[in-house]
Formats: sequence, structure tokens, C-alpha cells
Amino acid sequence: MSSDIKIITELPRDEYTEIIYDDICFGQPINAMNPEDVTKGINRAIELDEQSGFLEGVSERLRQLGIDCTPGDTEIMLAEIRRRYKEILGFPCPRTVQEWIKGTTPGFTNRRNNYDLCYALGMDFRQTVEFFQKKYLTLPFIVKSKEDAVFMYCLYHKKPYSKVRELLDRSEDFTVLADTHTSTSQIAQTILKEDDDEKFLRYLSQHCYGKEQQFRLAKSIINRELETTHKYIIRDRPCKASTPDRLNSFTIEELLGYNYQTIDKKSADRKLPKRFTSSLPNDVTLGRIVNGEAVSYELLRKTLMLLKFYNFYHDADNKDPMMIGSNLMDFYDELNASLASCGFAQIYECHPFDCLLLYCANSELPIETLHLVSERN
Repeated sequence: MSSDIKIITELPRDEYTEIIYDDICFGQPINAMNPEDVTKGINRAIELDEQSGFLEGVSERLRQLGIDCTPGDTEIMLAEIRRRYKEILGFPCPRTVQEWIKGTTPGFTNRRNNYDLCYALGMDFRQTVEFFQKKYLTLPFIVKSKEDAVFMYCLYHKKPYSKVRELLDRSEDFTVLADTHTSTSQIAQTILKEDDDEKFLRYLSQHCYGKEQQFRLAKSIINRELETTHKYIIRDRPCKASTPDRLNSFTIEELLGYNYQTIDKKSADRKLPKRFTSSLPNDVTLGRIVNGEAVSYELLRKTLMLLKFYNFYHDADNKDPMMIGSNLMDFYDELNASLASCGFAQIYECHPFDCLLLYCANSELPIETLHLVSERN
């Protein structure tokens, strides 16, 4: 059982992922004032973005299922996936997934699309874990999430997709009234050893969150972090705090190092990974989060991560090289705990955004390094 839980957390590292983890993210501290060091992190993240091999993974799986195709045969792949959605899942293939097959980078605004595709491709539990980590570049089965927990239960215990739909429908109105303190590993252990639908549903109702509750918890964490960030802005830059209606803009400028409203897109020619730049917060979307409006999973996750990064490193002492690694591990653990608490995917070093954030943390000047990485002018 323990080996199954371990593989959920992280695949065994090959030579390439060893480089990402041990050199890029947790190796020798970088020098933010050295352009080569900054460029090295960006280039490695771009490699991750370009080498995820999503279409390669889909075509490889289809060949295993008897469909002769290559990563370039998108029409063949699309026709087969549409067929499998109707026959296996019982509904048409969503436009989002069709766009992935046509070449759009897979996202996570709706994680169910990611799981559904694995089910449509006939993947088992371990194949799904591997596809998430190697092709989607994220961790699967974040079990505080009700949706993730249902897919984990059904895939591990070899349930048909009809059971996924039944359990998701029956648990739609479940609401955990308070933040549970059960560890994610304990929840995973229980799901893996419990092959009884009714007992699983009872456990689900007591320990796992629906999307609405997940997002509400994430927004509450973001609002708490914003209070701290605003205190720093008021303390360090009182001239900016003198106009409260502009505070969201100033906050984004503090987090990312630029004012996106003043960017000349024609001159902003720095190449950054799409998975890094997509769904970054701006003053408008930050306002939506603060006001409790509907926003995407990716926006909430990145906003939470950026605020945690800024607040942790604003006062952290990274001047002593001996403290950089220690602070990095503390930040890593603290951020992971916050992500897991609301059922969001924890840090995965092979995701370009996560990789670059950790790369910036591994420096004497983490916030300034992130500003240099994300600089657009």
C-alpha cells in the first residue's frame, strides 16, 4: 500500500528530472545580478514547457490500443478520442480537450477534463499517475478535492466510468463544514484500502471538499496573505498606499515586478514558458478574487503561490548563503501545506511555473530574481 501512495506523490526521477530538482531548484544558489543565471532558469523552464510531450503521450497510448498514429496525426487521434468519449464516457468530447489534441497546451481550469481523457484512453491507476506527471506536468489525486478523491477511488479499485459519474452526482451536495485536519496521506491510505462505495461516500463527505468550497478556502488564504502584503506596501512605499483604489495594481507590481498596463506588447519580446505566463493575476482578476467572484483554478493557485512567495521572502534573511537552502525548504513545506489544505495540486518541480518560482527562491534575492525573470519591458 505504501508504494501506491508514494507514486502518487512523485515518480522515480530519471536523469532529466534529477537535474531539475537537484540543480535548477535546489542546487547551488544563483546570483540574481548575473544575467546568465537568470537566463539559465528561464531556458530550463522553456525546455520543460516544450518537452512535456502531450501529443506524444496520446499517440503512444492509442498505438497501445491498436490505433496506428504518430504525434502529427491529429485528425486520426481526434476521431478516435471523440469515439471513445461517446462509447466509454457517454458524452461528446469537450471542446477544451479537442483543442489540446489540435496543439493547445493542456490546462487545469477544470481538472475533470484531465481525468476524463485518461479514462477515455483506458488508463489504469498507475498509467494515470504517470500521464499526469509526464504529460500534464502536475501531480494527480490531490485527495482533499472531492473530484480527485472520486477518480482516485475508481481508478485504483478498477471501477467503470459510470461509477465515477454516480459517485460525483451523489456527492454533489456534500459540504465539509469546517477545515479538516486529516493529513492527505491518511486520506489517500483510507481511499486505497476501502473498496466499498457506501463507506467511501461517507468518508468523502467528512474529509473532502467540492470545488466551490475548495475555491472559497483558497480565496480566504489569499485574502489573509493580501493583508500581509498590503502592510508591507504601506510600510515600505507609503506613496503607493495613498491611493487605496490602486492598491491591487501596486500589489501586482510588487509580486511580479512590472505594471502590465504599461507594457508595450510589441517590445515585450522576452520569451517565457506559456505555462508560466498563462493565468497570472492582474489588478482586475485580483479584484475578482477579493470580491469572491468566479475565477479559474489556475489563477487561484498561482495567486496564492505568488503571495506566499512574496510574504515569506520579504523579511527572510537570505544574505547568509547557509540560510538560502534552509529557507527554501521552509518555504517549500509551508507553501505545500497551504496548497494541500484547499485541495490544490502541490508543488511539482517539472511544471514551468513551479520550477521558476523555486529557482528564484534559491538565490540571495528571491523577490528581485522573480522580477528579473518576469520582466516584460
